[in-house]
Amino acid sequence: MVGSFLTGMSLSEYLRRRRLTVCAFEIQQCNNRIVDIAVKYGYESQVAFTRAFKEFHGIIPTEAHSKSAVFKVQSKLSFSSHDFMVKRGDSMEILGNIDFVELPASRIVGIEVVNGGGDNPVPALWEQIFSQNKLNVLHSEQALLDLFIGWMGEYNPENGTFTYIAGYLMPSGNKVPDGFSYRDIPVCQIGLGTINGSFANGEVFAHSHEMTIEGIRKAGYEPDYSYGWSAEAYPKDLSFEAIEGTINYICPCKKSI
Repeated sequence: MVGSFLTGMSLSEYLRRRRLTVCAFEIQQCNNRIVDIAVKYGYESQVAFTRAFKEFHGIIPTEAHSKSAVFKVQSKLSFSSHDFMVKRGDSMEILGNIDFVELPASRIVGIEVVNGGGDNPVPALWEQIFSQNKLNVLHSEQALLDLFIGWMGEYNPENGTFTYIAGYLMPSGNKVPDGFSYRDIPVCQIGLGTINGSFANGEVFAHSHEMTIEGIRKAGYEPDYSYGWSAEAYPKDLSFEAIEGTINYICPCKKSI
């Protein structure tokens, strides 16, 4: 796993702990409202933020204002993390964070459809996957990211279609069950965007690519399209019935010259 090769934990757990560390110091050193900090770091509500904060630090966020407050600290590794906001439209889609990390050689394993050039089969694909628990055979505990992945690649400019694989990002060489597709992904640097926004009319999903690309560029990187793929990523506890929520977007990138 990415986590074990970096920190002894999953990448998503490292990112969660690191953000809670940064949140604690921001609360202590700044006058920003806690609800604003919660939104900035991708929490869907102040209640959810308070629960996560207390679970990690042992105190509630308001107690962190004290200069004598003691925090748990997840030290920063070789990530380049940029915390800022990029907003889109009246519905306030917010890119709260971009994390940059080297992804080891990996394999996307899942169920494949061809999208573009007509009706979008992706929502029906995910609905079928969830209703029939189709990803259970993939041993998600081995996944490099603790997220559902919607991999997109093999774009055909002639008819506007591309391949979409719904599944998990697994270690290189991972066994592929019968009926599943896979693509191998070489070592690359990725930008992992965290986006919060409205689920109404799919706005947060529609804007996630452009917002992540804008965030990558603001941080002094460029998307690296030579790899030929990018990916949507969703927390496992995401409720698509929610009014708003947090999703992620992944794009290979490189440092700007």
